[in-house]
Amino acid sequence: MLKNARAVLWVTAAVLLTMLLGSRFYGWERAVTVTAVHAECKPIYNSVTASGSVEAARSYAFSARSDAVVGEVFCGLGETVHAGQALWRLEPAGEVRWTAELLQNAVSVLTGSGESERVVSDAAGGGVLVCAPADCTLLAVPSEGQPAPAGLPYAQAAELGSLRLRVDIAESFVADVQAGQSANITVQATGGRYAGRVQSVAPVARQAVSLTGTAGAVTVSALLSVEGADGALRPGYSATAKIFVDEKPSAVVLPYEAIRQEGESEYVYVIGGDGRAHRRAVQTGYALSSAVEVESGVAAGEAVVTGNPDGLCDGVLVEVSP
Repeated sequence: MLKNARAVLWVTAAVLLTMLLGSRFYGWERAVTVTAVHAECKPIYNSVTASGSVEAARSYAFSARSDAVVGEVFCGLGETVHAGQALWRLEPAGEVRWTAELLQNAVSVLTGSGESERVVSDAAGGGVLVCAPADCTLLAVPSEGQPAPAGLPYAQAAELGSLRLRVDIAESFVADVQAGQSANITVQATGGRYAGRVQSVAPVARQAVSLTGTAGAVTVSALLSVEGADGALRPGYSATAKIFVDEKPSAVVLPYEAIRQEGESEYVYVIGGDGRAHRRAVQTGYALSSAVEVESGVAAGEAVVTGNPDGLCDGVLVEVSP
């Protein structure tokens, strides 16, 4: 009896050992070790960058109807004057020749003025008193005795309470820019940053041409308001605008290493509640600096496999490494 009992015990142990080994080698699944991230929900934007110069929203360029010479001057450069205030006198003169100095002065007068309103005075009848057209600041003031050729700007004023930025947008991006879009404006001279908004986009394009006749880039002009402008901001300053042409306040994003491609299709491996990797087709959107927008296929918070470990496939059991 004792021998029979021992035999039964040995047989039972052998069967259990066989079952254990069989389950280990035939029924047990080894998990693939992976790294993973959770899909984030965050605001993203697409932008167009353009450069230009600051100008007064309203400015004035002074010129004479007929050749004249500046007489007595009653105000100084940078002075703020009121509408109707006397600025200087213009006296009639004989023929005034346009010199390089006068032309350069005219160019300087118009710098940063944008599309200035012309203030034309006629001294042909024996002299005229030139007065301020509005409450404004004098940006270029003539000196006594300075020639004022007919039609050539010799002085400038602007209403500095309202400044704007005029930028040139590359023709390949202009279709994305529309009035009302917000922008961040950075001024090169001071490093100052201001909020802005697109006011208008020109209906025509223009092509830059060098002095040698070489054709340059084709651009379209746009005007942006400058919000919170302070005394540090001046007409003529160079500035760059980042115009937000599309903003998404709650976009789902993943790092680039989570996105896989097969032909023209993109997909990811999402880790399900069963601990397995499930292949899922996705549609991507904007490409960001270190991540990509996922327009469909993944929800915020879902765990997605990154990298490409050996053995990774649809339905495989995975273990996320810490």
